Amino acid sequence: GTDRLEQERRMNFQGKNQHYVELFDELDDPDSQAEYLMLRGMKKPDDTEIRNDTYRIPGCKTAIWLKMSTDPGRVHCRMDSDSLLVKGVLSILEELYEGAPPQMAAENPPAFLQRISDYVMYPEIKTNGLLKCYRKLAHF
Repeated sequence: GTDRLEQERRMNFQGKNQHYVELFDELDDPDSQAEYLMLRGMKKPDDTEIRNDTYRIPGCKTAIWLKMSTDPGRVHCRMDSDSLLVKGVLSILEELYEGAPPQMAAENPPAFLQRISDYVMYPEIKTNGLLKCYRKLAHF
């Protein structure tokens, strides 16, 4: 029943998380990683509705917006950025965490972020923007 469904969700989630770790390991040069993230960022439509100070993640030079909501047992997130590279990463975070149970989100940080070259995504953006996004949705 419900337990089995949760197990399948967890396996699917962990599988996706691992997929992106392996993908960024395969894209082992900064140019390949940047191209992949730019393409993802270009495919993600602007979410003008959340592009305001209410939803902005503070402390990051790059503008990142995050809108959170929940329904029973599920986290819902909408994310956007003014940087195509960051937007590409946000599209992966949305794919991983949208609709996830809060506990699953809290127990499974986005491991792939560490695999993105610092030449592609400055450590400051990973820490002050993207990891803040994750922490906010993991503890919503």
